[in-house]
Amino acid sequence: MLPQAIIAEKALNSKAVPYVIGGAVIIGIGAIALTYFKLYKPFMCKVGLADCNSKKINDIVKYKGFNPDYANTLKTTISVDRAKELAKKIKDAAKFWDDDEGGFYSVLEEAGSPHNLSLISRMFAAQKWGSLADHITKYMDEEKELKRIKTIIENYA
Repeated sequence: MLPQAIIAEKALNSKAVPYVIGGAVIIGIGAIALTYFKLYKPFMCKVGLADCNSKKINDIVKYKGFNPDYANTLKTTISVDRAKELAKKIKDAAKFWDDDEGGFYSVLEEAGSPHNLSLISRMFAAQKWGSLADHITKYMDEEKELKRIKTIIENYA
């Protein structure tokens, strides 16, 4: 038998082989994960080919104030007419190019409570414009915009 064959046979019969193979597999999986999460996914998010804000958007969409049925008329501090005006202001703030972010923020700040925001959501839906939360998150989907929206609604009394 050739010396190389003897060495190979001893290596295969060694108890260390499973550990070496297992270690190589773990290192390979780690390298793939690192490449995906540190290089590929951030690039895909940056160029808009991946939805990277879905959790933040879901947090906003599920907020009770965006539910049109949540408003309690005894707890609202704005009139129905004012809610209609604010709903129109949000609708008008959305543009194909260069949205008016200040318009979105000012309406959310003026709402001031989940009940008022719910009334605005109801008026928005009554105009057949759809869901206010979906509308806002469609136009305000950047990281800093979502963070500001979440800050505003979390500060409601």
